[in-house]
Amino acid sequence: MNIIQNISNNLESLSTKQKIIAKYLIQNKDKIGFMTLKELSEETNVTEVTIINFCKSIRLESFTEMRKQFQELIKKELHVPTKMKTSLEELENLNDAFNNTVQIQKLNFDKVLKNNNVDTFQTVSSYIENARTVYICGLGVSKVIVDYLSSRLKLINIDVRILEVRDMGLVSMELSRATADDCFILISFPSYSHIVINLSKYLSDKEYKFIVLTDSEKSPLAKNANVVLKSYTESQVFYNFISATVCLIELLLVVICFNMKDKIMINLEDLDEIQASLIKDINND
Repeated sequence: MNIIQNISNNLESLSTKQKIIAKYLIQNKDKIGFMTLKELSEETNVTEVTIINFCKSIRLESFTEMRKQFQELIKKELHVPTKMKTSLEELENLNDAFNNTVQIQKLNFDKVLKNNNVDTFQTVSSYIENARTVYICGLGVSKVIVDYLSSRLKLINIDVRILEVRDMGLVSMELSRATADDCFILISFPSYSHIVINLSKYLSDKEYKFIVLTDSEKSPLAKNANVVLKSYTESQVFYNFISATVCLIELLLVVICFNMKDKIMINLEDLDEIQASLIKDINND
């Protein structure tokens, strides 16, 4: 029996405030594993003592144990072989698989367009344009987005560095050089990366500007972010599709290019001059 089943089985015996906690836990199961007792207390508007008593009511020794069980639940649900096996077993024919995927993709794109407005893109663009250095970070499938965004920003002469957070020595050196004039972009989707979440807390403590690209404003990365860009990654078989996120990145890049077009045009002229100088006598070699 997993933690959600445990809560559901004990629902009738809970007090009114405990039922509020239970409802929140069930509706936000992918986030509980990353929350502190204080954060959950603030989100549910009940005391920390009430939450601890709730844990005891569902036969758990502590809040820490409950949080660990939610972490294990999400790991299991998002485990790629498990997800793929379950999804493939549910598919009866190729047409259903194809049509379902098309509908999911449409829904992801529609939600991206609905939940991100031009003012949000303008704010992000301003942070990036005015930053001394832009640091980008993401793990797993998010690393694909990190690499793509980094390569595009470099093309328009933005100073970009990818934070390799799995290398503690390297990332520590990078962060030691960072200042309030820099900007950070953190990318993570369920299951969220503990390392990236810890980085968001570090940046918040340092009062550095950081943008989060994630699935929800309730994401554990989003709490203290200056700006949240929301993307959606539902998938028929895998646990994350990145196509809608690439669309969001493309929209952001267009806004940045428009706002920086005068600088970009000057830079392109400089590049033309440099390249012309380098190939001037190439036919005579």
